Amino acid sequence: MRNPFSVEDVIEPTGADVEAFLAAVKPNAVPAIDENALAWVTTATGEEGLDGAWASRWREGSNPWHQGVASLRVLGDRAFILYRDMHTYLIEAQIRGDKLVGRYVNLGNASDTSPWIGLIVDGYRIDGYWKGGRWDLRRCSPDERPEPIVAALVTEARQLAPAELRELLVFARFLRWRGTGGSGEGPGTL
Repeated sequence: MRNPFSVEDVIEPTGADVEAFLAAVKPNAVPAIDENALAWVTTATGEEGLDGAWASRWREGSNPWHQGVASLRVLGDRAFILYRDMHTYLIEAQIRGDKLVGRYVNLGNASDTSPWIGLIVDGYRIDGYWKGGRWDLRRCSPDERPEPIVAALVTEARQLAPAELRELLVFARFLRWRGTGGSGEGPGTL
């Protein structure tokens, strides 16, 4: 058994289809505007490096996100990620510079498997890709820890239709403008 979680190993974690997928994946050229750049995790873990607890989410195409938790362990040149939501998955990936290159398998259904590539942005963010869409890992760094009310607003805003979200943003800009006394030059009276 290669993995540290005492579960079935991933078969051919770096097979030919994984290498072909790596060549085909085009990560966002501007990491700051990637959909995983927003601190969607509201609890800081206090951990640094790759090992440890992560929040994780995946989706197929533009469907809704499935959120779960993940534990990542590095052993030599390999990263092992045990992910849980309503299912349990194991990702085994080779560490290649700023990339994790490998494959996942659904531990309850071995036919549910695909190449997976992770771009390590830093110790708080891994932008992940699988054949069907995205599979990201995220931690909230101490610098991005939102206040609970902001986290609740962000969670609610993600549920809005585009027109509703635009309306909310217009209202927020109005409140900011009104808070500056309408001049945009500092606090005013409400």
